[in-house]
Amino acid sequence: MTHLTMHEPTGGGDPVVDLSGAPLPTKKTLDMRRNLPFQFTRFLAFNSRIMRMVIKGHH
Repeated sequence: MTHLTMHEPTGGGDPVVDLSGAPLPTKKTLDMRRNLPFQFTRFLAFNSRIMRMVIKGHH
């Protein structure tokens, strides 16, 4: 039987990934993320694509 052991993290708390150079969203992007009618439209479009895949998979 194999024994599993827990190891303590090593290092001095250095970040795993440096995201300081990642682009920030624009004001337009943030506004669209907060826009409920736009989000609802995207929700319906995404769900219709998923349902199409499910229906095609059952034939």
